[in-house]
Amino acid sequence: MSSTTGPCYKVGVLLFQGTDILDFAGPMEVLSHVSHNRNPNQPDRMFTLETIAQSPTICAAGGSCLTVQVDTLLEHALRQIYKYDILVVPGGTPSVTQPLVDGDGPELEFIRQFAALSIPPSRKPRILFSVCTGVLLVGAAGVLGGMTVTTHHRAVDELRAICERFNKSGSSNVLHKRYIDGGLLKGGSVQLITAGGISSGLDASLHLVSQLTDPDMAAFVSRVMEYDWTEQDK
Repeated sequence: MSSTTGPCYKVGVLLFQGTDILDFAGPMEVLSHVSHNRNPNQPDRMFTLETIAQSPTICAAGGSCLTVQVDTLLEHALRQIYKYDILVVPGGTPSVTQPLVDGDGPELEFIRQFAALSIPPSRKPRILFSVCTGVLLVGAAGVLGGMTVTTHHRAVDELRAICERFNKSGSSNVLHKRYIDGGLLKGGSVQLITAGGISSGLDASLHLVSQLTDPDMAAFVSRVMEYDWTEQDK
């Protein structure tokens, strides 16, 4: 079994009150398996996961309340934002996301500043990764101009409206797909991946693993999770 050490990616998971559980827990599950399981034919690839929120605990909602103790407060993470390689933005119900979209609070500022970061030396581009309606926050942060994106099928029209309202650098193409790898943000150095509703985040996470390691590692993790996954068109 190979003991070769691969690159380490620091992943920030942006949480807020009412975050949908699987939106953030799904990607964390996938990436944690990459960190803790080894494919005998591939070197290790490590993801360091860190939850971020305004308050020390948040109540995640997915039909019930799950209290999550976060790793880092948002104000501290903002001062250290250059240390993050990947930012995961989960979604929530309209009653959760709408105040965040309209309030232009620190969550949106965090997304803006992350989107403006440069590529780390000798590394692949940073990755901005939204799940479900998390892309509504990304759109409200004003960074989706000219990009092709997706979201939950019930939020497609809302996303189109948000893109028209907040994004000034070209119209956005909103589609309904399991996930979309949109490439680099316009004028930036950050890669955008958007996932559709809830379980689509698993597919997009495995795509991310495939891109940062290789398809064999993604297939290995999907087998460990007993999740039926096949790489779709990008």
